[in-house]
Amino acid sequence: MEDTHTRNWPAGHRAALILSFDVDGEYGVINRYGEDDWYWRSQAQYDLEAGVWRVLDILEDFDVQGTFCWVGRCAEDRPDAVRAAQEAGHESATHGWDHRYYRDMSLDQQIEDLKRTREVIGGITGEEPVGHKSPSWRFNEDTVKALQQLGFQWNMDYAAGDLPFTQQPESSADPILQLPPSRLWDDYSYFVDPIASPDNAYNMWRDDIDVLRAEGKLMCMTFHPWVIGRPAPSRALVHFLDYVAGLGDVWIARADHVAKWWRESANR
Repeated sequence: MEDTHTRNWPAGHRAALILSFDVDGEYGVINRYGEDDWYWRSQAQYDLEAGVWRVLDILEDFDVQGTFCWVGRCAEDRPDAVRAAQEAGHESATHGWDHRYYRDMSLDQQIEDLKRTREVIGGITGEEPVGHKSPSWRFNEDTVKALQQLGFQWNMDYAAGDLPFTQQPESSADPILQLPPSRLWDDYSYFVDPIASPDNAYNMWRDDIDVLRAEGKLMCMTFHPWVIGRPAPSRALVHFLDYVAGLGDVWIARADHVAKWWRESANR
């Protein structure tokens, strides 16, 4: 009997997993706490000094590809990190110019922010980003319109399900494919806002992938290298990837590869 759960994903995989890494540098905490809060700024500077590099090592160890969502100023500050991710086979996507919230911007302001960020990243990688995640998932009704106007393909903002879905607020432009995230799949929820043990995060993620695998669905995870790249939290990621690898039938893929498959699959 055909396993209907595998029809969503290639090569008989039962579920799909996207590992996305939001590289905020210090700009995320500057936006949240202000320029004068050097406690948070120094914490987040770990991002590009150590966190990104530990994450890249982990992904290399497991031979998996992820999606790095770059704040434009981070990419401009550290093109070496962007190039290192690119050379390792990872996708580069946009995450705002300086991590200001898109919910507070007009349509034109969002378009300019996206264009500036995309131009810097594309200038480093030689490839124009096709995906976007809004800073802190703080978007508004104009965000998808801006992405449509600029020809983006995917967005990871709407946590409204467990499978990709399209949005087309401007009927004359191509639709945007939403890859749904969740705050439960965000390292902030375990290691910043509260302080939990790596086992707590691992247990939650393991149980989630078990349910999604049984249902043939998608898990879009959000990590921040200054959080998940620290020593103990990095073990949660390692243990989770080890578990998923052991299942043998979960497709771990870049966001653009998942989006391309979903759009082109005969099942859609």
